Amino acid sequence: MTVTPAVVEEEEVTAPKKGLSFKFPFAETELGLIAGILAAIITIFTGLPAVIKAVGMLLAFVWGADSVRKTSKYGLGTGVPSIGVLGIGYGVIGALMGLAFARYGSVEGIFYPAVLIGVLFMGGIGLVSGYFSNNEKFIAMKIPRLERAMMELGMAGTLVILLQFSIVTGSLRFDAVVDQVMDTGVIAFMFILSCMGMFHPYNACLGPDERRERTLMLSLEISGLISIILGFAMIVLGTSPFGLWDPIALIVFGVIVWVVFYRRFIKACMKECYATVGTGLIKTIG
Repeated sequence: MTVTPAVVEEEEVTAPKKGLSFKFPFAETELGLIAGILAAIITIFTGLPAVIKAVGMLLAFVWGADSVRKTSKYGLGTGVPSIGVLGIGYGVIGALMGLAFARYGSVEGIFYPAVLIGVLFMGGIGLVSGYFSNNEKFIAMKIPRLERAMMELGMAGTLVILLQFSIVTGSLRFDAVVDQVMDTGVIAFMFILSCMGMFHPYNACLGPDERRERTLMLSLEISGLISIILGFAMIVLGTSPFGLWDPIALIVFGVIVWVVFYRRFIKACMKECYATVGTGLIKTIG
């Protein structure tokens, strides 16, 4: 008996879905070195316009968000926000320590570079905390490269806060930061939004299809939002040494960064997902 073979329908040849052409140009180690060095250089030159400081802040945020990603992708789950908050907690303590050391440590002549002591110190604290978290005699989380990621998180968080202090006060003097950032309550906005800039990118993209380039777009977008808020804080406090154009330029810069990377992120999500369901909350971007 002859069996007629089943007719196999020709499969539709479709090109695999690809992400947007936005390719983050640096690997993790390269990003850490470039962002850390540039952000540190921008930090110590406090006479720069706020927009340049915002660029350094943006680099530090992306570095920190990448460190959160490295730390969290091994299954932390709800611990992702905690890691981001920890990084900025490191940052606030490290920044104030650096400012206090520069102010009271008798380092005249190297005043502003001395604030980087706080960055190095928090890097050491992060390294130690990563060691105790991973060591089998203590917490035994056994996350690969946790020590390095926590060290980078402490350094990036401190640079983020130092640059925001510098943007708002126009300097890195301990007294100015206390009067214009701490006493006014601006530190609350800095802390909450900086935490979002660290942990929200990976938290929002969490899942099997998480992609580094798409995740870091969110960090850039949040950096733009923070730049806008810091610009308004500068206008209200009147702290810019360059006059009104400095905070206005910062606000414009923040709007551009926010719009560009928000749009890129939404388009990437719609292009790379299996399907989209319109809710009416977000307009579909063609």
